[in-house]
Amino acid sequence: MEQYIRFPEYCYELKIIADAFHQRCGMLGVVGAVDGTHSACPAPTSKQRFLFISSLVLQAVCDCHLKCLDICPGWPISVHTERA
Repeated sequence: MEQYIRFPEYCYELKIIADAFHQRCGMLGVVGAVDGTHSACPAPTSKQRFLFISSLVLQAVCDCHLKCLDICPGWPISVHTERA
């Protein structure tokens, strides 16, 4: 997976991304845009509880060309807050 999704390791790679963000958006020193979403995943009916919605939290970092640099799946949203 690292050959497809990886955060830049070298300064020259970060500079290329920062220059592209600056040229496209006018923002200096930016090397990634972060966003998150919930991805639905059906839970077995025996495990469903009132007010629980089955989904996974996903965070992604993209460059200015929408290429994913990092993806981080999180805990299922129905996990108790003490475990998150």
